Amino acid sequence: MTSKRTSAGLLAGLLTVTLWASLPVLRDLITLPPMLTAAVAMGAAALMALLMGWRGASSGVAAWRDGKFWLMGVGGLTGALYFYFSALGKGDPAKITLVTYLWPLGFMLVADVLAGRGLRARTLLGSAVAFSGLVPLVLSNAQGESTSALGYMQGMASGASWIMFSLYLRGRAALSWGDYKHLFAAAAVASWGLHRAFETAPEHATAMDWGVAALIGVGPYGLAFITWGYALLRSSSTLLGVLTYFVPVMSSVLLILVGRAAFSLPLVIAFVGVLGSAVITQLKSRPQGAVSA
Repeated sequence: MTSKRTSAGLLAGLLTVTLWASLPVLRDLITLPPMLTAAVAMGAAALMALLMGWRGASSGVAAWRDGKFWLMGVGGLTGALYFYFSALGKGDPAKITLVTYLWPLGFMLVADVLAGRGLRARTLLGSAVAFSGLVPLVLSNAQGESTSALGYMQGMASGASWIMFSLYLRGRAALSWGDYKHLFAAAAVASWGLHRAFETAPEHATAMDWGVAALIGVGPYGLAFITWGYALLRSSSTLLGVLTYFVPVMSSVLLILVGRAAFSLPLVIAFVGVLGSAVITQLKSRPQGAVSA
């Protein structure tokens, strides 16, 4: 039974990283400002959760009274959205995605400490191998598209927000569709408020802009959040952390397929580094079963 739960968690993790990898391509199709994009996406995600769980029970009332819901859940989710979308407009999307998805290193280390395992040498070595493999990709200039320092800093801030949000999901029991509805709706309201306060409304937004922003909410920033929460409770946090390293690699491949990036040796090195990291962190490791909340 535990093996089946772990396998289901791993499949959910694979689906999550695949959906996340599609985000740079989708974001490249629209011109809406970051927080407006986030507000539309989270609104669509809340509607999806409402429709999918219309007959299910919700513990959302209790969640609203929890400070972690606002700080780590809504705050982490909104921060991840804002900084990532903003960073994508400041340089090469493949490089921005790479910097953002260095967050699994921090997540794996924090998860190990919280689980009482300490800073394991295997996790540190595996993370170092993955990081070393990804560095040539961020330093490459195949496209000649410059990326500002602010873009990299916002990518790192998005990654830190991801860690906070993931720790919130991992620290709770399985969330219902109703719980996700409340979480997404709160993030939509927060994003809309930030848009109104700091961004200029677009003058020539098209139906495609609104449609793709909503699609982001249904897929990469809707269903993917739900499958990620499911995976965190049913699979090894270390293995899931390694899987997320594939996001920038898969994103780069998709960007190549749509003509936004060029195939290069650094991409191959990145793939080998991530694969090596997975082998190091999981080889001869004892089965950990379900991850406790």
